[in-house]
Amino acid sequence: MPANREYKDSVFSLYLSNPERLIDVYNAVAKTNYPLDTPVEINTLTNVLYKNQLNDLSFVLDNQYVVLIEHQSTINDNMALRLLLYCARVYEKMLKKCPVHKRMRVKIPVPKFIVLYNGKADYPEYSVQKLSESFKVEQENPALELKVEVYNINYAKSPELIERSEILKDYSLFVQKVRDFEAGDSVQDEHTLERAIATAIRYCIEHDIMAEFLETHGSEVSNLLLEEWDMDEALKDAKEEGKEEKQQELIRQFSKINTPEQIAETLQVSVEYVLDILKDKPM
Repeated sequence: MPANREYKDSVFSLYLSNPERLIDVYNAVAKTNYPLDTPVEINTLTNVLYKNQLNDLSFVLDNQYVVLIEHQSTINDNMALRLLLYCARVYEKMLKKCPVHKRMRVKIPVPKFIVLYNGKADYPEYSVQKLSESFKVEQENPALELKVEVYNINYAKSPELIERSEILKDYSLFVQKVRDFEAGDSVQDEHTLERAIATAIRYCIEHDIMAEFLETHGSEVSNLLLEEWDMDEALKDAKEEGKEEKQQELIRQFSKINTPEQIAETLQVSVEYVLDILKDKPM
């Protein structure tokens, strides 16, 4: 398989690629008050070597904190481990020219790990995942620990958090509107989700919800959401049905927007199996 496929944006990462929006969301989550013009360096890794560790957003805030944000519609219990691997790559990139082998201590930005959840399944308003929970042997004082803060950003689930950020509030409202219009569609067919997204985009623009962003990126948002939600549902069905033919069909269909590692993890099959299905598929 060629190694030059482009990293695929999500609606969430596209929306928060604006530094002011990032600061607004970080202030809400961390309960800080950074001015919107605080220096932000977005350093999300897009190199193919890191594809199986890619998250949604990584940025350095005020040269003090390196923040990794992951957006999920399904909670993954391996987030602490995944973000450990990803963070190591981020630090490696940042310290490329630093003399870490010399005696003088090298100062690094403080890491902050955040997962923002807005799936349909019930989930607490706030929880913490720890790397030590993945250790085969329980450790009272582990030599290595990493804590991931998980926030439920569904509109009705975290009113206090949502009200602290107009950006999070608008995003949560938009997602909720898509779900509302999809559920309320009287004609349930293959175009139901597409109609719901289009209706939600129009509604949000008319009601000044993510209006400027949706006016600029409306068609892209529609395409991304269709890919993201269709993929989630299709892979879920394949996983539940356990049908090999359906799995193989989905692996081929979605290989352009997901890495073999991501598909293998979702379907609970080996990466070798995914690669074998794709070996004769032109990319």
